[in-house]
Amino acid sequence: GFSKTGAPSAPAMAACLNAWLRCTSQGEEAVGHALGRMAKVSSRNPWKCVLISLLGCLLCGLGVLRFNAVSEARELWVDQGSQQMKNLDWVEGYFAARGRICRLIITAKDGGNVLELEKMREVFQVADDVRALVDGNGKVFADFCVLSQNLCFNAGVLRYIGNTSDFNETIESTADVLSAINAERYSDGADAYPSDSLGGIQRNASGSVISAAALRVDFILRLDHADEELKNWELSVTELFTENQLSKQSYSRVNVFVNAKRSQDDELSRTVQADIPLFAVAFVLMATFCAIFLGKAASWTQSRRLLGAVEFYLVLFGCIAGYGTAMLLGVPFTVLQQILPFILVGIGIDDAFVISGAFDATDPSLGFPERMEKAIQRVGVSITLTKVTSLAAFLLGATCAFPSVQYFCYYASTSVFFIWLLHLTTFCALLTLDAQRQRAKRLDPFLCVAGSRCLPALKDEETQREPLGEVLAAMIRLLTGNVIGIVVTILIFLAVACVSVWQVSSGLSTDFNIMDLSPDQSFLRDFYNMEQEHFGGLSTGGLALPTAYYVQDVDFSTVEVQRYLEELGAEIVALDGVNQDRGLKSWHSVFTLWANDHRGTKASLPTGAFVSMETNRTGCTAALPAGVTSCASAFLTGSTFATAVREFLTSRMGSQFEDDVIFVENQIKVARLRAVHIDTVNSNQQVELLEETERLSEAWQGKLPGSFMSAQAYIFFDQYRIIVAQMTSSIGLCLGAVLVISALVLAHPLSVLIVIIVLALVFMDLIGNIILWGLDLNSISMINLVMAVGLVIDYSMHMAHNFSLQNSALSRKKRAELAVREMGQPIFLGVCTTFLAILPLGFSSSQAFRVFFKMFFGIVLAGGAHGLIFLPVLLSFMGPTMSVETDSVEAISNVEDASKKSANAEKEEIKTQDV
Repeated sequence: GFSKTGAPSAPAMAACLNAWLRCTSQGEEAVGHALGRMAKVSSRNPWKCVLISLLGCLLCGLGVLRFNAVSEARELWVDQGSQQMKNLDWVEGYFAARGRICRLIITAKDGGNVLELEKMREVFQVADDVRALVDGNGKVFADFCVLSQNLCFNAGVLRYIGNTSDFNETIESTADVLSAINAERYSDGADAYPSDSLGGIQRNASGSVISAAALRVDFILRLDHADEELKNWELSVTELFTENQLSKQSYSRVNVFVNAKRSQDDELSRTVQADIPLFAVAFVLMATFCAIFLGKAASWTQSRRLLGAVEFYLVLFGCIAGYGTAMLLGVPFTVLQQILPFILVGIGIDDAFVISGAFDATDPSLGFPERMEKAIQRVGVSITLTKVTSLAAFLLGATCAFPSVQYFCYYASTSVFFIWLLHLTTFCALLTLDAQRQRAKRLDPFLCVAGSRCLPALKDEETQREPLGEVLAAMIRLLTGNVIGIVVTILIFLAVACVSVWQVSSGLSTDFNIMDLSPDQSFLRDFYNMEQEHFGGLSTGGLALPTAYYVQDVDFSTVEVQRYLEELGAEIVALDGVNQDRGLKSWHSVFTLWANDHRGTKASLPTGAFVSMETNRTGCTAALPAGVTSCASAFLTGSTFATAVREFLTSRMGSQFEDDVIFVENQIKVARLRAVHIDTVNSNQQVELLEETERLSEAWQGKLPGSFMSAQAYIFFDQYRIIVAQMTSSIGLCLGAVLVISALVLAHPLSVLIVIIVLALVFMDLIGNIILWGLDLNSISMINLVMAVGLVIDYSMHMAHNFSLQNSALSRKKRAELAVREMGQPIFLGVCTTFLAILPLGFSSSQAFRVFFKMFFGIVLAGGAHGLIFLPVLLSFMGPTMSVETDSVEAISNVEDASKKSANAEKEEIKTQDV
């Protein structure tokens, strides 16, 4: 039937809904039977099941033989397919690094001017100590250094003066130091900028440097040596200035802070080592909690202390299998994967509580395999549902552009699969073995000791019943007793979500600091703190970030292209994000001056090849060297252009540009114009800077096709730009997966809607939690949000599914109360286990681990509150009343009756034994 308006009539919609519910119910029945049979087989053959499971996990764990750790920031925290990454890869293909830097930052011990004579004398002593250092292979710096005029190249502040002998010969006072520092050019002819090697600069009225708070000394290593050889020397330098991975200050007038290429990897690997005691505490807490609360804690025979401890290690075996499988598939390992087991233990142990509770509620007169079958038929579908949803969330989260998130999600998904499989098989077998122990009245955990009459007798049925479920049910009964309680509860949760949304409206910070992954107490953190304080966080040359504009596959010898280069250079300097004082480094502008000066004196510079130009043409002054005020009067053109450029690059005037032009088959293939950016202090400024350079590149595609502006830091700026969109996309996909899977199992549209509402509110709270803790939205917090789907589903789906299993003849309020009575305790204990798992992370020596604690504190609090309070209250108000009755799931929700049966059976057995 359709109504007169053409829309389906109410009876037709009800019939369709009934058909859908019947179909999904039959599907659930089939899945429940299959899972029940699997659990029954495991229960009948417990020892075989345990042995096969453990061997299977260990076999999967052999994937560790393909262990591959990744720690490079650019390989983990940025979009590998972004245009900026493609640009950078292209650039590095033509402009490869000439060396790797081992950098020292030196400050005055008294906090004053580091350029004073005696302090500078000690600076040169520091440099001599490094040069004299012999590594474990008997190598010294001279064996690795980049050469300049057959001598080791002096980089940093040393470039102004030379080596120690030069210092002793030319420097007699602080005034001599300042005179050298204020020179316009280095001794090799390159333009000198004090901010490249000095930090905290103070200048006089004329602009000359009069003091500095810090300086840099760089030791550049050639790349034609094996990586291990370079690492050995870098380790020796690091050990010279550190002790127990902390900065060591052994000079009388200066403090020295070191950073080598290997330092970041070394400190990231040390992060977990520093927190091993905390991890041990976490394991003990979780195992103890599980051992106490999995059974009746007050009883020596009806408790499950040993099973609880074994359950903890069962989850770890699931992690071993999951990690091994991920490694076998070639998924790289990162420092973040070391946190994952703590979270997975919380998820896994929650299933153990649910299965144990369902098993205890079955008819004790049945055999153990039959009881196990009925228990899994009751809760196996919801356990499977939550794990399938978690798997879908993780796999969809792996569609994120950031490799760190992808790798984390892959490890989480494989581990979750094995944890699910182990709980529906191995845990059922272990639970059967423990039930056999209970029936034999053997002490827990002392299996070989039988209970005696000296032990306290079983209490009556009222005290035998676990009180937690009753307390939670009473709480729901109180909140749903009248309309006011329901409305107030719902309004409170909605108000919290609205406050979170209001907080987010002010904006989320998207910054990311790689040092958050290192220990708080670290020589490398000391170095970066000094770098940030005196030079700027992203700078590699003073308060400036190097950048370049790359031009390729054009005829550089034409007047048209040469004019384009001048006009382009003027536009680069005019960018808001470019440091005007540092200007533009253009090989072409200086080459044109050189060519005009040598016109007709070289075969490559024939007079007839020059084309006259206006000296006041627009844009030509952008890259003129210091002291030059007018542009060249002619451009060199023709077939000798490339040869002339080669000769120029080997001259004293052009040597500073020798890396700016790439030749292929005696023709210029690629050339670049260099500039430096102003310092940026947050991600918003960095995104604006990036987008400004992208607009410039796009504007020049018509004249210089394929040209672009690129810097190494752009890939990180791009991360800040896309992180919100990536988070929205990933979370949206996860919620979509929840919607589809919930529709298949919960079936009723109202149940699905309610679960989606709960998830949406929890995520609003979690975004607000980011702001509340003062955290940034980055890859680490995004991982936590994806993980939240798995935990929140665990807390909510069990409750919603159990509500649908209750007798539909009862009122909504009574069904909600019974659902909380049956599932409240397992969910609450699961919440507690997860909290205990992440609690030690709050005391971690790494900021990244503390971020996990802060995020998961919000997940546990918000997810648990919504699952145990908001969801039951909402179900009591608007939960579905229509359901399809089947015989596939035994009605064990009446916990009171089941508890009475169990208690009576136990009493009868005791009486028999006494007789």
